[in-house]
Amino acid sequence: MKQAVFALIVFTLFLIACTDEVSKVSDVQITDLKDHNMKIIPENPTSKDDIKLVVFDDCTYNKLSGINKNSKSIDIQKQFNSMMKWPCFLKNDTIALGKLSAGTYIVNYKLIDVSTQVTNPIALSFYFNLQVSQ
Repeated sequence: MKQAVFALIVFTLFLIACTDEVSKVSDVQITDLKDHNMKIIPENPTSKDDIKLVVFDDCTYNKLSGINKNSKSIDIQKQFNSMMKWPCFLKNDTIALGKLSAGTYIVNYKLIDVSTQVTNPIALSFYFNLQVSQ
């Protein structure tokens, strides 16, 4: 009887852990960057500005692994390795997007866990619109 109860508890904890991992992934559009501790500098960019995305209170172990610009789409990817169990020291991270021509861009932001032991490597995923005026 004790083994059955123990097995049920272990299975329940495993199920909760897996459900929590899936709930972190949110490939949705956000409208207010402040809700995700981010900011575009300058606030109302023009085609003459060097545009930057600032991520406030980001863990130092989240490393920028790529920025891909394709037409009106910008993909930003950061990665970390959860197996390393590094402590999270908070810092502000500035990601340079450069000068962009006038138009509306879709910025896709992904945080990926490169650990070989996770079933869902995407820890965070969302996108937002970036308006660049003339």
